Amino acid sequence: MSRKRVIWSEGLFLRPQHFQQLERSVEMLVESRAAGLLAPGWGFTSLRLDDEALKIGRLSIKAARGVMPDGTPFSIPEEYAAPLALEIGTEVKETLVHLALPLVRSGMPEFAVDAGPSTALARFVGQDLRVEDNVLGVGDPADMKLGQLNLRLMLDDDPRSGFCSIAVARIVERRSTGQLILDESFIAPALDCRGSSRLQDFLIEARNLVRHRADTLAARLNQSQQKGVGEIGDFMMLQVANRYDPWLTHLGERESLHPEALYTVLVQAAGEFSTFSDRRRRRARVQAIYRHEDLKNTFEPLMFDIRELLTEVINPNAVPIPLQERAAGLYTGMVPDVDLLHNAQFVLCVNADRPAEYVRGRFPPQVKIGPPDKIRDLVRLHLPGIDVEPLPMAPPRMPYYAGYTYFQLDRSGDLWKQLDVTKVIALHIAGDFPGLQLELWALKP
Repeated sequence: MSRKRVIWSEGLFLRPQHFQQLERSVEMLVESRAAGLLAPGWGFTSLRLDDEALKIGRLSIKAARGVMPDGTPFSIPEEYAAPLALEIGTEVKETLVHLALPLVRSGMPEFAVDAGPSTALARFVGQDLRVEDNVLGVGDPADMKLGQLNLRLMLDDDPRSGFCSIAVARIVERRSTGQLILDESFIAPALDCRGSSRLQDFLIEARNLVRHRADTLAARLNQSQQKGVGEIGDFMMLQVANRYDPWLTHLGERESLHPEALYTVLVQAAGEFSTFSDRRRRRARVQAIYRHEDLKNTFEPLMFDIRELLTEVINPNAVPIPLQERAAGLYTGMVPDVDLLHNAQFVLCVNADRPAEYVRGRFPPQVKIGPPDKIRDLVRLHLPGIDVEPLPMAPPRMPYYAGYTYFQLDRSGDLWKQLDVTKVIALHIAGDFPGLQLELWALKP
């Protein structure tokens, strides 16, 4: 059916078709100008089903607002009456229910003056209403025939080739008691996340997860004695969390939020946080593409990904092992996890009021390292302990200490294997090292 504009001219004999054509041309103008502004531009802005009807095996819409896929807006019950309730039989299981409206078809009437069996495919059915004159003190009310949207509820298996439709709910089953059970995880196509409790829950959950991760990282960094590159990963993750916390808060405060806008932010957040996940090898997981007609399978995998990323335990790559001075020149340190003894690189950081080259050359022969119960024999009998080898620079995974010299502990000897029993490393340092300062670190692979 043509949607070209009417040419109005002097002396034109007006017929109903002129005004019908005017409506079609205006509708085309609005649709064409608005089509690229918000896509997809159809779905519910609000939807409320009749809970009482569900108890007796019927599905009925109590209130709904939105736009049909063909661009037709609807508002139930403010402007248009709710469609008739759909009686659901016991044979119906795992099925979608749709709100349907006949499509505009060339050569077919769009309006029916009165309701009847022959008007099933008409988009509008006439309804007699008295309309007030909204000019104060002018004119009396007029009786008019207005178009009522010919909405109906249809099952997924019903023939819908001549209809545009929006999925309303997913039926799980009808119980023997007559009660209709719906899939609580189903998400109807929405124009506004506020119209879907599940989408709102996703937004709130994501914001809380990001905020908790930001609080955890900030507290850890504020309490940490580390400095330099050893904690740069935590700073970078905190930067990402601090970016998305106010962003998600803002989205939650907006008057309206399209699901695709929420998806865009969440999928971007998942990609950025993947950078800090060891189990992902720092690559983002391929997400499902945004499907407006299937919001459940669009958002659920994404939210699972975000939960996994933001609840993953933060294990620092550099683990400090505090050293306590037990006697003059004797230090011990407790290894918190025996796995570190098997897999980690152990680095001893040494600083003294001596030149760095002096420490690098003189410290290895003056230090004895081993289990606590063997350290006295190592010193008294002048036996070799666990070897230390100087490193040219600080390993990139640990904090940098200005003026310190770095030594790597050799894990290949028998003495190292004996540390499994006590999980305590003992060090005895002889020689002249005034102002001696020590730091022991375990670096995870």
